[in-house]
Parts: sequence; C-alpha cells; structure tokens
Amino acid sequence: MGRARQIQLFENRFKNEVIEIAAVTGAAGTSAGRGGGDKMWNASITLIAWKELSGSKSVVQEERQLEWLADDDAWKKMRAILEANAVVKLHVRKGEQTLMLVKVVDTAYQDAELQRILQESLKPVYYKDEILGIFELDKAVKLYEKNITWTGQEGKLYFNWEDDERQMKASLETARNLFQHQAKWDTKIRAFAADELVELANDWLQDKEEPEFDKITKEMFVKLMEFSSISVYPEGDFEVFFHDGDMFWGHSIIVCGHQSGTFESADIAG
Repeated sequence: MGRARQIQLFENRFKNEVIEIAAVTGAAGTSAGRGGGDKMWNASITLIAWKELSGSKSVVQEERQLEWLADDDAWKKMRAILEANAVVKLHVRKGEQTLMLVKVVDTAYQDAELQRILQESLKPVYYKDEILGIFELDKAVKLYEKNITWTGQEGKLYFNWEDDERQMKASLETARNLFQHQAKWDTKIRAFAADELVELANDWLQDKEEPEFDKITKEMFVKLMEFSSISVYPEGDFEVFFHDGDMFWGHSIIVCGHQSGTFESADIAG
C-alpha cells in the first residue's frame, strides 16, 4: 500500500477535531507493527487514564490505545519521547475505541489526580494460590509469575491475568495437575521433544566447525535440555520452555501440550 493511501485510511478512522488531553501511559511502553505492503509503522502505546483539558471534564480511567503512523526515523524518535508509566499532555483525535496522536506537548505534565492514578498503578499486584503460593503481576505483559523448582531445576511459572478470575483459577488448576506428577510429566515432555527434534539437532550439529559429538542421540538430547519456564492456560493447555544446551546455538525449545497427556508441538524459537 502506498504511503498516502495508508495515511488516508488510518486518519479516516478518527474525527477531524483535535483536542488536548492529559494522560497516564501504561507499563508496556510503545510498540509498532507494519504489514507486508505498508510503508509506515502503525505505532501505539496504551493509556490507562486520560482526561480532556478543556472545560471541567472528568478522568476516564480505562485502557485506551493511542495510535499513530511513523516512518523509520519518526518511530525511533517517538520511542525515546513517549515512555511507559508517565503523565503526559497530548494533542489527539478521537476514534471509535482509540485515540490518534497528533502531537506530544509535554512528557512530564503535572496533574495531581493523574499522578495519584500513576502511583497507584505502580504498586505491586499479587495473586495467592493456596497450593502454588504467591505470584506477582508483570504489568507490562499482563502475566502473573513466580519462581519455581521443576524436577530440581530452577525456573518460572506463568499464567495470564484475566478479567474473569475463574479463568485464572482454571489456569492454576492446569499447573497443579502438572506439579502433582512433575517427574512423570518432565519425562514425557522431554521424550516428545527428543522424538520431534533430534533429527534437526543433528542437522545443526553438522554445521558446527568443531562439534563436541559425532551424533546426538535421543538420550543425549533429553539430558542437554535445561528447564526454563512453564506457561499454563485455562483449558488445560501448557507450554514448557527449555534452554537448548547449545544444540540449536542458543535457541529455546518449546513444547506445547495438554493436561490430558497429548502434545501439539515441539519447536525451537528465539
């Protein structure tokens, strides 16, 4: 898509009127994506609270995406200007569910009400499970996490923050099922990864200038895997991440499965 056409389609989503607002930026900071045929980045940052500065408008305390288009240079500059967890003054145009950034007016705007909201948002958030213990929310990615030991190896356990607490409880039920029989699960997960990836590991081995082994067997593959983390989900699905023991030159090994005992995939990433 041409640059002018992309800009036109983007701006058509927003009203013409430019308004001045003060806002609190979220913990994740800026991000951007670009479609295969697009010339410009579609950039955004989450606002967790904002208010119009004309008249006596009240604060809207809900998440709202602030979006803008940028070329490579503008995107680099804006990443340095708009920071996470800040109170800012902006010129924007309203859309249906989003705001379009027109101009950054002040990146350290003083507003007592918004400052209180920001300070409240910076406080740690915990979730306590009677069996698995206390998790802390990583607000940037909306994941609860805690340090764990899995069959003697240190790592992390993650589950998604959800509006519906029943979903979080269901995710933790998945975790409990895994941890109740972790030795059995660890053996099955590693064996599945070895079955799926040992041939690929030997292909990578041939590309090494000074390989440590002539061939990687399934038994060696299993031993070289080093546990990193588990992510659990409400419907019984899980993902287990391992360090690769340099079999794939530092990539992660990811095994996706279900608490029923079935496995969906074993891949490398990173």
